[in-house]
Amino acid sequence: MSNSKKAFLFVRDYSEQGDDLLYILDGSHIEKTSAEKIINEEAELICHDYWLIAPAIYKATKKLPKSITDIEELRISTSGRRIDRESKEKIDISNALSKFADNTIIKNYLAIFNRKKLVDEEVLSAIGTALLSLSEKIEIEAKQQNEWERFVQIERPITEQLITSTSEGIGIDTEQLRLHKKNIDFEYYMALKNFSSKYNMPLEVPTDEAIIKFLEPKGYDFTGVNVDYVLKFVPMQDNFAIDALNLLKISKSRKVLNLIPLSQKRIFPITDIFGSITSRIYYKDPSLQNLAKQHRNIICPDEGKSLSYVDFDQFEAGIMGALSGDTELLELYKIGDLYEAVSDEIFKDKTFRKQAKRLFLSYAYGMKKHSLYDAAANYGADRQLAKEFFNRFSVFEKWKTSIHSEYSANGIIGTSMGNHMRRDRTGALSEQEKRSAVSQVVQGTASLIFKKALLRLRDDSRFEIKVPMHDAVLFQHDDKFDPAIVASNFASAMTEHFQGEITGKASLGNFFQPKIFESQIR
Repeated sequence: MSNSKKAFLFVRDYSEQGDDLLYILDGSHIEKTSAEKIINEEAELICHDYWLIAPAIYKATKKLPKSITDIEELRISTSGRRIDRESKEKIDISNALSKFADNTIIKNYLAIFNRKKLVDEEVLSAIGTALLSLSEKIEIEAKQQNEWERFVQIERPITEQLITSTSEGIGIDTEQLRLHKKNIDFEYYMALKNFSSKYNMPLEVPTDEAIIKFLEPKGYDFTGVNVDYVLKFVPMQDNFAIDALNLLKISKSRKVLNLIPLSQKRIFPITDIFGSITSRIYYKDPSLQNLAKQHRNIICPDEGKSLSYVDFDQFEAGIMGALSGDTELLELYKIGDLYEAVSDEIFKDKTFRKQAKRLFLSYAYGMKKHSLYDAAANYGADRQLAKEFFNRFSVFEKWKTSIHSEYSANGIIGTSMGNHMRRDRTGALSEQEKRSAVSQVVQGTASLIFKKALLRLRDDSRFEIKVPMHDAVLFQHDDKFDPAIVASNFASAMTEHFQGEITGKASLGNFFQPKIFESQIR
């Protein structure tokens, strides 16, 4: 393939009538082109907001360009700044182009891009030249930050794989959608009413500020932690955390269901491969990952196909063991269900697996030992047994300390293939920064392995991604296809990533909750 670069510019037809305008800038020559020519282009194509035009190209040709770089995606993934990823939907390309093009040119270009002005090829040519200059700068930075190899080998091909998948669409069971739409407001308002009445809070989904205001007087400390962490990991004497999380889950499901019209038998979500600082994959419009299990049966297979769900087993714990080399942790992972083993050791009862998992992950991401033992005791564990258990991982503790030291010294932390996070302050690390540093390495590695697992299957025509989760995937396949093949591929991807130092584990799971009928809901 040629190493040359060309700028790819487009004006999207939002009416979906196929009147998209596509242009290629080669050197100083700009030319109107077609989707068929775009997919056969040998040069690397440089563009921005690729997600807007990619589905239209695929719809027209059933293919995507051979090599394409969305320069904004590369810039954001390379910066390592959380705010860049959080604000990317609120900013346009103008900031990045400002060093390479005149502000008037940029302003005119955005008017053309948003179909507020007619196409001016001189403006497009100037912007195309600016895009190419910007790409040279960002590519150099990506290579300096150890991000370029990951972008080329992982992020660019996974983008192609997921856009192909979402462009094919996801089947919707309109009867199940109708049922859930009919009942979701009832579920939502009942959960809202019960939560408000039970905890004497306003009749609205509580904000982070409202939750802090409610919990702080009760002795819950939010220093260095966010609300999500407290709700998920800190034990409470009442069911406030469980009820709050349930209300938030129903609220998110309601938003997703309301976004899907009953007339729509297929949906085409937007793919965001950099959906978080750790590069989790997210689907948007609608955000299918936010559907609660009891609402997921709106998704249905195409005719003659089946849906299966595979996820990694004890994914985070296995990654922590492999990265740290802690033999105690590795042995627990190796012998079976790590969280069940934790439950057995500190509760003397294997049925407290859910609580054991919360305690273990709280410990792993930096909960203070005293608070951890208090939490274990509040769950009903033996405090002394919990103390003895969590003091076993001395090698893991040293590894975490080394991560903190690296982040403090360099102001940056990442995985074996980039995906780094950059500090936005100086001085001693806060407790939250320490947790974030460990999370970046562990969760960033998890994201990398997950994407590698998906890429291993991209050439298998029997496998079609439908909904990727954090460490799992809902996929469609022929009835004769054995879904255990996917589980085996997932496990092998983890084993290979760590070069055999750990044996990955994955299994078939349940994406859906058994069907809930109206009589059960009411």
